[in-house]
Amino acid sequence: MELHVTSVDYAPEELHDQVPLVFELLREIPGSDRPDYWIGRCKTPIQWIEGNKDITYVVVAARWQGTRIEPHVKNLPVGISYVLDESVLTDETLDFKKCSYVAIGISHETTGGTPPEKHKGILAGTIGKLFGKGSQ
Repeated sequence: MELHVTSVDYAPEELHDQVPLVFELLREIPGSDRPDYWIGRCKTPIQWIEGNKDITYVVVAARWQGTRIEPHVKNLPVGISYVLDESVLTDETLDFKKCSYVAIGISHETTGGTPPEKHKGILAGTIGKLFGKGSQ
């Protein structure tokens, strides 16, 4: 699968300028808290100023309970972590010490070249409805 991240929040400043991010999802890997983390290879390396390095691999996971990264998913909030130790690529379970959590992203599964839909500026939700925004 291919995951396309079209926006980021709570992210290092330099990451905003590198969006969109595209990850080739290599495999699912369980962590100590949940079974559905994904290791992804960056189509274009991500420049990370704090770590003074280019990031080639990431770990991503859906942020909301009851959601998951799967084919055709759109506008899915994900947590994004940089892989700092590439031995995680062959590990059986995710070792969080080998990664650095960096951002929240809005993602779209884009295998087959399907471009992500243009973001409309708001995501429907309970709070938005209370203020007359999003789906009514």
